[in-house]
Amino acid sequence: MKQSKKYQVRIRKILENSEIHHIAETCFGACIVAEIRTLEGTFLNMKDAFEKMATVKKLNDYEIISVILIDEDNREQLGEEFDWEEHA
Repeated sequence: MKQSKKYQVRIRKILENSEIHHIAETCFGACIVAEIRTLEGTFLNMKDAFEKMATVKKLNDYEIISVILIDEDNREQLGEEFDWEEHA
């Protein structure tokens, strides 16, 4: 039996010609406005995650910007336990 793994996927949608984009242009001039969302889910593998996300029509306007495998053993990497001040 295959073991499922938890993934975090970050997606981005460019909000060109939206109301917030027009407001930002009046404040900053020519600019880009984007919406970034984070999704977490449990899948068999990364291919399974992509295939299932592809079936969600509301995600069609988004592009994937990162995929992270969430693993209990990687907490010591650059997560909550990482001492940023010690390594600055």
